[in-house]
Amino acid sequence: MLGFVSRRPIPIGRYLVEAPRGLLHMSLHGEKAPHRDGFGYVYLDGAGRPVVSRWGKAALDLVPAGFPGDLSQETTLLIAHARKASPEYRERLPAQDAHPFLVGGFALAHNGGIRDAELLDAGPGIDSLRLARWLAHTWRPRTPAALARALEKLLTLVHDYTAVNLLLTDGGSLYAFRRCAEKPDYYGLWFHVGPRLVLVASEPLADVGWQPLADGELLAIAPDLSLSRYRITIP
Repeated sequence: MLGFVSRRPIPIGRYLVEAPRGLLHMSLHGEKAPHRDGFGYVYLDGAGRPVVSRWGKAALDLVPAGFPGDLSQETTLLIAHARKASPEYRERLPAQDAHPFLVGGFALAHNGGIRDAELLDAGPGIDSLRLARWLAHTWRPRTPAALARALEKLLTLVHDYTAVNLLLTDGGSLYAFRRCAEKPDYYGLWFHVGPRLVLVASEPLADVGWQPLADGELLAIAPDLSLSRYRITIP
């Protein structure tokens, strides 16, 4: 996963394909690579509206050393995800199961597997989509403090998961949450604060200047790049 908030519009491909250790590198050579079961991103267009594009494994197989789609658009906010399907979903690799999911006015990308996601939502779809639908009803109002409360409630409902590492946006702020129950070296989440943007990624894009999110930490990045940090109680 990778996301950013920027003071000025930048091409979405800058950190997806142009950066030496960007999302494309992670998908091909990162921890437990390849992550090529799906790809998608959501960005804000010039009118501030979210635009979502997603592809399944078949589309990625046509560009084995790249990503599909036009990555030249410029934006001030992006969430992107290169999927590695959980074992129970290895046969479900179409575009509709790629992240991020746009539900109820916000977008969500998720790393990890929630085996008891039916406790959140009994409707169709993979665990991450069920989580997105649950958050759409539970995260109200759409404030950082309310999201922290929703995540605390979430962790009292689900118990059989590898990780609930999330990137979310309501079209204004970018949120990053890390909770891993297994493989903490693999299920990491990192952020970097620059003069004109804040980046978040599941692996650092460089050797210096990146800080890890603690297990159970929620990071909120406002459009003006101010940061708020919350510790979520882990039952």
